[in-house]
Amino acid sequence: MAHFRSEYRALVRAALRDHARFADFTILKVWPGSIDAATLPVLGVLTPQDRCEQETMTSTSRRTLLQVAARRAGHDEVEDVLDADSEIIEAVVNAAIRGAGISCFLDETSVVSNTMGERHVGTLVMSFRLTLWCPPATLPDDTAPTTP
Repeated sequence: MAHFRSEYRALVRAALRDHARFADFTILKVWPGSIDAATLPVLGVLTPQDRCEQETMTSTSRRTLLQVAARRAGHDEVEDVLDADSEIIEAVVNAAIRGAGISCFLDETSVVSNTMGERHVGTLVMSFRLTLWCPPATLPDDTAPTTP
């Protein structure tokens, strides 16, 4: 069984890949520090933070930060195009995650643009908060320590 954060990333990557707007995007599993112009447009799905709170002895809440990053080249309208991307990304992520029975809401969106040669490059980062209620982690029976 995959870790829940791995499942979140895979679920969102698949949902974005299946949407026609992102058909020409390269979907990265790891977001590199630098992306060359030939690779654009790109999407990445990351889960850089997870907070666990013990609710009871048998229940925890896991609050995960899931981020979707999109980078694309354009002209002076690149931020407008990323704004349109953001509406679709929000709808796709909410449908995929909530469809799996997990609480999800958009927490923050940022757009940064700069120049790469003669083109403008824009980066969109959308931060979603996901909450899963689950039992605390335990070792499977076959890995429990044995006593001599």
